[in-house]
Amino acid sequence: MIRRLFREIGRAPVRILTSVMALALAIGAIGVLAIPAVSTNSLRDAAEADGIPQVIVPIDDSKTFDVAGIVGSVDNVDRAEAEVLTFVEIDGRTTDVLGVDFGNQEIDIVHADVGRLPAAAGEVLVTDGLAQIGDRFEIPLPGGEASSATMSAEVVGVGGTAFWSEDDVVFTSLESAAAIAGVDGANRIVVGTTDLSADALSDTSRDLRAALTEAGITTTSLPFTVPDGHHPIEEAIDQISMLVGMLGIVAGLVALVLLASTVNTLITERTREVAVMRALGAPNRQMRRRLRRLALSIAAAAVVLGLPLGIAISNFIARMILTEFVGITPGFAVSIPVMVGSALFALLGARIVAARAARRVTARPLAEALRDRNGSPFGRRLSERLTARVRVGALLDRTAVRNGVHQRARSFAMFAQITAAVAALLIVASLATTITDYNAAEIEPVQWGSRTFVPGPGLDIDASIADSDPRSEVGIDIAGELEGWETDLVGFAPDTLMIDRTMDAGRWFAAPGEVALSTGFAERIDVEIGDEIDVELASGSHRYTVVGLHPDSGRSVFIDTSELAADMNRPGMGNVVMSLDEESPAYMTGLLSVERLTDISEDDSGRDAILMIFTAIGAIVVAVAGLAVASGLAVGVYERRHEFAAMRAVGGRRRHIFRVVVAELLPLGTLGIGAGLVAGWFGGAAIMESFEASNAVEIGYTFATGAIPAAVGAVVIGSLLLGGLMVRRVTRQPVAVTLRGAA
Repeated sequence: MIRRLFREIGRAPVRILTSVMALALAIGAIGVLAIPAVSTNSLRDAAEADGIPQVIVPIDDSKTFDVAGIVGSVDNVDRAEAEVLTFVEIDGRTTDVLGVDFGNQEIDIVHADVGRLPAAAGEVLVTDGLAQIGDRFEIPLPGGEASSATMSAEVVGVGGTAFWSEDDVVFTSLESAAAIAGVDGANRIVVGTTDLSADALSDTSRDLRAALTEAGITTTSLPFTVPDGHHPIEEAIDQISMLVGMLGIVAGLVALVLLASTVNTLITERTREVAVMRALGAPNRQMRRRLRRLALSIAAAAVVLGLPLGIAISNFIARMILTEFVGITPGFAVSIPVMVGSALFALLGARIVAARAARRVTARPLAEALRDRNGSPFGRRLSERLTARVRVGALLDRTAVRNGVHQRARSFAMFAQITAAVAALLIVASLATTITDYNAAEIEPVQWGSRTFVPGPGLDIDASIADSDPRSEVGIDIAGELEGWETDLVGFAPDTLMIDRTMDAGRWFAAPGEVALSTGFAERIDVEIGDEIDVELASGSHRYTVVGLHPDSGRSVFIDTSELAADMNRPGMGNVVMSLDEESPAYMTGLLSVERLTDISEDDSGRDAILMIFTAIGAIVVAVAGLAVASGLAVGVYERRHEFAAMRAVGGRRRHIFRVVVAELLPLGTLGIGAGLVAGWFGGAAIMESFEASNAVEIGYTFATGAIPAAVGAVVIGSLLLGGLMVRRVTRQPVAVTLRGAA
């Protein structure tokens, strides 16, 4: 097979090598489907080594209590530890503080990559990039002025733990963290379980809440679970991989079109050769097998080149994702299923496209095949006879149009390749514009300028604190569950100014028991205005009536703050102060975390990372499509070199030949660009729809209308340049030599 491929390359080097490279790139692009497998190995190794908890339960200040004694009676609990979670401000930015028992950790095990673990009061370990060993900073303590009530913290180590690998965190002892948070005990319990399945963790979470309630410890947020030994970031990485993988599949389909065109041409060129073999007694089955081997040889060569490329691409992008979003540098990994699937895609695709062409060549009458290697003469088909009656331009223009109709397979291949090239360009551009617009739409309804939080997971802010300030409001922001989906429960006043209350349908809540839902989320879970919904809160299940659908792009339930606080058994309380101003209200003192809308809108780091990933894989998709168009055009011009030599023999010039090429390309290009625009729109919409359905959110789809001129221009200019280059190439050889080669 290899020797035969080398012989074929000698006969048609450009088209075969182009097909091999394009298919290899496509196989490499499909390799991005291996990103979850590549990243999973590193993430799960880190999760196992550091003892990532399976259940995390935020609780109110518990004072001193025996964690093991409370949760020990709960089924499926293997071990449990208390932690303190709060925050401090370092160099003007809010940073999490996690207090742990360094000497007895089995869960969330903190390790020092440089230096050592804290051993005395006031010693801390920080994540990489936050500070250096030996640095000192003063931490204000609650209950006094910063000048008289502070804790002097010294950095003795740099490191962390897998669960917190994507955050800036200060790790210290339980006692030091409790002093910073102003609590007497713990405000967080982490649990390891024996059964890691999602169903078992759900039951364990419910039993834990019941045990804590019986012990007088309240929870204000649903427990967070990490099933099956996963890392918490895995789901997000899988979703990013799915989007990128779809682009890889697009590249594969484009390459398959190119392979079909190349194989059809190469097999059709052997019509007379096959006819001679048949005349000598070779059976049709044997000849078809011989012709199919040509396509399989091209595909096999592409697999040899493409599989290492796919491995490199998947590991490179996985490294980009984990470094950017998790702070973990993954090891090298290979996904065998993706490799096998990519290889089968190429080989089976080649087998399918070659089988049809081989059947067509061996089915032609022997006398006809020996007499005319280019197939049936013009005029046998109805479409050709109708074309001959149409007066289109001058002689050269009519020649081009009739040739395009006559060479149906080649014309369709060129049309398909131009369609794929335009569609690929627009899909990549549309995904980029969709992400950009989604980020803007996500904060569009927001009208607050800042949100202020205090340490602790509970509802610790008295709602009456904002009564005298018309520019601020106490609200609630907690997690709940609806129809199996994690949901944001957001409490506002019925007449709030902190969010745009313009609805997609229905109205904003006004009476007890009424809520508004995000429109996209409601559509995904099939909820309409007037329906009753059961929302699972930390305090239990509560029933509400949906009265409006809001254009929020997440999975949000909007409810009256006072009602939500009462349902959480904390009437008159909240956990966030929203203000129309960028700064926190003056009445908020002590240790605070301030989130400013301007900072959120200007933070492009996550978006830029995703766009960079899309751009990288999109460049491969576009390269495959570009190679397809280039190969198709080159093959079309090269196959007609004898016809063009005859034109030159009767006085035609190079510009006349170029005019024929352009006239033949123009209708195909016009149809291909039109079809590409349609395919680009529907392709991008389908990708985003699948992502929305898997997340029960409304991202919205923004077609990259502004990219249409660039995409069309790139295809048109590129095709004309390639056409001119090929015309120059085929006319460089003397007419006599070209015509003599026709024999």
